[in-house]
Amino acid sequence: MIRIAMSRLPRSSSWLAAAALLTTACVATEPVLERTTKGPSAEEFFIQHSFAVNGRAPNFDEKRVWQDQMHEKVFKYLREHPELENTSRYSEFRFWRQVTNGSTPGEVKVLLGEPRERTIDPALMASLGEHHWQAVRTTAKEAWVYPLGWVVFFDDKGAVVDLLRRVSPLDTRDD
Repeated sequence: MIRIAMSRLPRSSSWLAAAALLTTACVATEPVLERTTKGPSAEEFFIQHSFAVNGRAPNFDEKRVWQDQMHEKVFKYLREHPELENTSRYSEFRFWRQVTNGSTPGEVKVLLGEPRERTIDPALMASLGEHHWQAVRTTAKEAWVYPLGWVVFFDDKGAVVDLLRRVSPLDTRDD
């Protein structure tokens, strides 16, 4: 009888260990809200849109047409805002087509399009910012929500002051 109880102990321990491992794995894959200085790129959104609409990555022709259209939008904006050429974010806008700290609402719209949601409500912005809100709240006066977990915060002068993205710990995104 003692042998039977002893043989069951390792089995119950192994089930307990397996349950603990499974729980840890599930918790480790919960999305995390990260703060970043470089935001989403226009190409990232284009590819995501293609997957959402077509169920696949864009083909060569679709990508070429999109690049031509984006090129025209960027250069039109640069013609209308020549002062951007003298800023540190010029390269990110013109070449990388990426939102960064200091980007204006106009630049963000050219690159990413209209946001899914906009808010100036401090309570909603606190909810969007989660644990980063303490650091963001002194300067953030407006937040724009975009696909892929992006939240773009603007100050009262109309410049991006913070960028947050909800990511999975398993995400292998290269910056």
